[in-house]
Amino acid sequence: MVRKEWNFINIKKQTSLSILTIVGKVWLTLVFIVVITVVLSIAAAVVTIRRHPAQELSLAGVAGDPFFIQAALWAQIIGFISGVFLAYAIFERRKGWTLGFLAHQPGQRFGEGFTAGALLITISCAGIWLMGGIQIQSSQWTETLGVELIGAFLLFIGVAVNEELFARGYLQGLVKSRFGFIPAITVSTIVFAMMHTFNPGMWSTPMPLLNLLLAGLLFGLCREYSRGLWMPIGMHLSWNFFQGCIFGFEVSGTPMPSLIKTQTQGAALVSGGGFGAEGSFITTVFLVLGTVLISKYYQRRSRKKLAS
Repeated sequence: MVRKEWNFINIKKQTSLSILTIVGKVWLTLVFIVVITVVLSIAAAVVTIRRHPAQELSLAGVAGDPFFIQAALWAQIIGFISGVFLAYAIFERRKGWTLGFLAHQPGQRFGEGFTAGALLITISCAGIWLMGGIQIQSSQWTETLGVELIGAFLLFIGVAVNEELFARGYLQGLVKSRFGFIPAITVSTIVFAMMHTFNPGMWSTPMPLLNLLLAGLLFGLCREYSRGLWMPIGMHLSWNFFQGCIFGFEVSGTPMPSLIKTQTQGAALVSGGGFGAEGSFITTVFLVLGTVLISKYYQRRSRKKLAS
């Protein structure tokens, strides 16, 4: 009896130590991210000031400059990516697990994710339209819009890579290496949702939080099933781009240039309100359905491999 109690105490101590280790590494990763982002943002501010040699820009003037706004967004993206790679190189490189970029057939996995994400958000947006949540106002192509869409696509590539690298590549891998599959998926899903805490409209209804949790769960499962980051990156990219730049919804509360101009109407639970399609219960239905279908597909494929 004494030995069993002693073993139980040791297990509790080891578990607590592992949790503290993970928390500490994540905090250090965030410090790396913040430092790199701040340095790059300062450099962007200097460049912005030098772009206006005949004009004395105030801090508000610099912050409102279109060049600085774009540069600051990319500074954050590069900061996230660089900070995660730095933390991984320092703490985890020799631990036997990878961030997920060295996956088998990355092009195919990316294409599968991109197609699945585009299909899921297209069906969700179509459902919102059929339920009267949006009204299509116009659809007009211009060269200026084309340039804006290319810029938005590149931005969404950066967003998909940095969010998936941090949540699914580093955090999910870090927790899985110590506690296994289910805790890893759970932690990465919750953290991914909380990364959107300050997005406009995030707390307007319970639906944005619920849908972000479901999307995080879907991306996390795809990372595990495909054994790499390329599938969730592709899915994340097409989900954001089609939602904002094709169908005219806000993307997690952020307006984007779009091919189709739409106007929300009616209840926010249907339209998604100011948060976009991710704020609609219709999207909830298709996220659950998509998660079930993708899980069954990969489970069936695994059984076929074991049987062959």
